[in-house]
Amino acid sequence: MTMNRILLLAICLGLAGSPAALAQRGSDAANPVIEEFKKYIRSPETAVRRDQVERLARVNTAEAVMLLLTKGLTDDDYSVREKAQWALSWMTGEAREFVIAGLGSSKPAIREGVCMAIGAMKIWQSKPPMAQLGTMLQEDRSEIVRAAAAECMGLMGNTRGTPFLIQGLNDRAERVVIASADGLGLLRQAAGAGPLVQLLDHRSWRAQVAALSAMAKIRNKVSIGPIIEYMDVATGRARADAHRALTKITTRTFGMNAATWREWWERVKGDWEVPPPPKKVEVKAIPGGKDGYGRSKPTRYHRITTYSKRIIFVIDISNSMKTPIIVKEGKDTRRRRLATGTAKILLAREELKRTLEGMDSETWFNVIAFETDVRQFKKAPVRASAGNIQGAVRWLLKQEPRGQQGGRRPSSNVDKHGWIVGKTNSYGALAAVYGLKIDFERRGTRATTAPSPGTKRRPKWDTCFFLSDGRPTVGVVTEIEHILQDVKRWNKTCKMVIHCIGMENEQGLAALLSGLSHITGGKVVYLGK
Repeated sequence: MTMNRILLLAICLGLAGSPAALAQRGSDAANPVIEEFKKYIRSPETAVRRDQVERLARVNTAEAVMLLLTKGLTDDDYSVREKAQWALSWMTGEAREFVIAGLGSSKPAIREGVCMAIGAMKIWQSKPPMAQLGTMLQEDRSEIVRAAAAECMGLMGNTRGTPFLIQGLNDRAERVVIASADGLGLLRQAAGAGPLVQLLDHRSWRAQVAALSAMAKIRNKVSIGPIIEYMDVATGRARADAHRALTKITTRTFGMNAATWREWWERVKGDWEVPPPPKKVEVKAIPGGKDGYGRSKPTRYHRITTYSKRIIFVIDISNSMKTPIIVKEGKDTRRRRLATGTAKILLAREELKRTLEGMDSETWFNVIAFETDVRQFKKAPVRASAGNIQGAVRWLLKQEPRGQQGGRRPSSNVDKHGWIVGKTNSYGALAAVYGLKIDFERRGTRATTAPSPGTKRRPKWDTCFFLSDGRPTVGVVTEIEHILQDVKRWNKTCKMVIHCIGMENEQGLAALLSGLSHITGGKVVYLGK
């Protein structure tokens, strides 16, 4: 190994006090991209730092890797760290060896980032470091790193990771268990089906639904009986997820009545084999029991039905919601005729009021209204009792955007962060859904995006209805791609389903809503043209 390799490896392992020695390499130091990176990487603007990190993807050298490891992967903002992971995934040849060496870093943030970068690498000239990743999954002291190692093995699609991921299902940390289940789902190996069945008894409902999702992808016969028994005792969102898994595995549509599934399975299980997956499975209910789905009454909001018992409703109250809606043509022409020309905020309130008043008393809920600021009905979910529903409706009717009024000074039309009131802070609303707070640093106007939810800060709800009429216009993050990246990161362990309702169908809003529904497995409908 050359001296430069030894020095970089020492830096990756945290044994070198400063990277300055490596920076003196003449051939790399002359690279203008690297010189510009060193000049601007300390910028207070997140977009500038992110751009500098992205440009290093084109510099396939040892020093570029070192800078991405020590600067990009340790940045305060996750979007910069994520871009550094992407840049590292493009390294090839000798530079890729230095990326892999980063697995031995003393800093968890670097080990996590390197795992994610390795998972994104598409072409391998030699064998990927599966044994090293497996050891990290089993022994690393950081649960974030163990989860990243599990996710990496799933993303790589290398079946050698299956035994390690099966062992990861027994990890003490919920985050690692979920990542291991997700990884097994990506690998689609029959060997993972049996161990995933055991996860249906896990203390965390998030781990249970992760196991159901993975078994639906693996599609193995051994899963069917246990899922039927699980659906018989499960409630709400978990019950619906079990039904969805059975439908995907069997291509049958018996509804959510476990007795019907059990009777069919006892009759055919001896000779039955898993059929090839159809292009699309239509999930249809068979009448029987309360509402045709067993014990529980569903909640229906803007043509979307959920059987969840923990729901949060998010409604846009920005200034643009005061404008009239032109409802899309559909079967219900009378309702469309009545709604067209109605202010969007009035239509949204009326539909939410109707939904709240029709909810099952066993359901727990909360409501968020957002414009530039974000407001919550309660700090925690409340039961859908008559009193709580009446209180939520009264609170909802009072929510208005803080638009500029005649005679007021221009300075009164901004909040304490300098943002114009009455705009659309979609990022702030979504962060609130996940129970996250955004930190505003004292250095200038720089603000950091919200971190991933910790074990003690998991949201209390498993299903969200998100209604808006326009693209994000204010907040810490307004770029739709960046918002979707953060939601994808948050949802890795939260396993929330977000159903989206668009009061308009303009391009920016459609990109946000379709992205949210795709990431979380929700549905999206558009009311307006």
